[in-house]
Amino acid sequence: MIPMARYVQDIRGSVNRDIDCSFALNLGMLIGDYVSCKRVLIGRDAHTPSQMIKRAIGTGLMAAGVDVIDFGVATVPVIHHHMERFEGHLMINVSRSPLRTDEINIKLLSNHEIPLEQRPTVYADWNQLGKLQYVNNYLDSYIKSIVESISPSVGNREFMVVLGYDEGSPWNIEGDILNQLNCQTISITFRGSLFGKNFPLANASSISMIADVVRASGADMGVILDNDRDTIFFIDERGELIRDQTVLSIFADHYLKSSDGPVVSSVVASKALENVAGGRLIRTSVNDVLNRVYTENAVFGGDEPGMYIFPEFQYCYDATFALLKMLEIMAERNMTLHNLASGMGRYSRAEFSMECPNEFKDSVIERLAEHFGDKKIELIDGIRVEESSGVVLIRPSRFEPLIRVYIESESSEETQKKSRHIMNLLKSKMSDIYDE
Repeated sequence: MIPMARYVQDIRGSVNRDIDCSFALNLGMLIGDYVSCKRVLIGRDAHTPSQMIKRAIGTGLMAAGVDVIDFGVATVPVIHHHMERFEGHLMINVSRSPLRTDEINIKLLSNHEIPLEQRPTVYADWNQLGKLQYVNNYLDSYIKSIVESISPSVGNREFMVVLGYDEGSPWNIEGDILNQLNCQTISITFRGSLFGKNFPLANASSISMIADVVRASGADMGVILDNDRDTIFFIDERGELIRDQTVLSIFADHYLKSSDGPVVSSVVASKALENVAGGRLIRTSVNDVLNRVYTENAVFGGDEPGMYIFPEFQYCYDATFALLKMLEIMAERNMTLHNLASGMGRYSRAEFSMECPNEFKDSVIERLAEHFGDKKIELIDGIRVEESSGVVLIRPSRFEPLIRVYIESESSEETQKKSRHIMNLLKSKMSDIYDE
């Protein structure tokens, strides 16, 4: 039995600036030198830069003596589904970042964390180089497994779903699966140029486009899927975006009705999710959600933005399975997505970011811990402050020189008031640090 991937590590940067062929080649050699396994699964989305970077990583792996199993254009859940078949402990996926069109995202899924600091790399002898194997016809087993895992009730409802993708998205697996389940689909492809250089995939333009089609067609649901297929955003039959925390609550509620749990999410988790879990929620750092789902034998896990883990199927963020599971819940409860969402508790929530150089992030959190010393605080990932009127979470961004702030309370007025207070507090603390 091959240990399941428990850790997700992301490397992001601009193509041919932060991440070029030389960087990718060295990364492949570094990973190949470090990992104890001799076989790595690798795939990409359909963008040209992803093809270039994937090939360079694969070459580096082979130079370190590691065999490369190349899936070509494939999604994270599909590749991960074949980890045991190929006896792999590590998979790599390369895709365009869902946040910026000029950025590449290299995703590592492994059964242990990989130190990515630069270090000497050992070249394999000429007769010990890794071999390259291309994989074909890998979709059938994934599709078969996912169809067998979903209740036939989905087919009985004959849902209509609007599917939104980026232009570099791999094959429309979701359309094939839904057609097999007697559902109708409408597929829409987004072009990055439509949204500009800096764009989150699920932004006002893309959400509005899917929402308009959902309303016009009378569809039961709309979704926006990223290229990796580890992220999904849901739009209900009224054309309203369902908040991530509400989706987490819907899934958690479903699994906890028939199980003692637990469920796992990050410190970003809403009090609404805590209420649904009723003491069966494990909060952890953003980086450790997948690992804790595995080690705690959780029935469900997930995090923002739009990332959900279903251990009944596989230990992997799987947007395709999330889509099918949501339809199954709707069918079995005979409820619309809007009604499901309305049944979950909802708090007023605000999120914003403030610029902060990476070298000052830890100092900012330390100063805040001193400031909130008389309150109930949690230091799992940044600082989370529990108050009778709500929650304040302040944590450093993993990828950017930013401090991220999440504020939640029972009223929008209280949320706005806290937002202004925290913004001024952060400005004061950062000003003190800069002046030192």
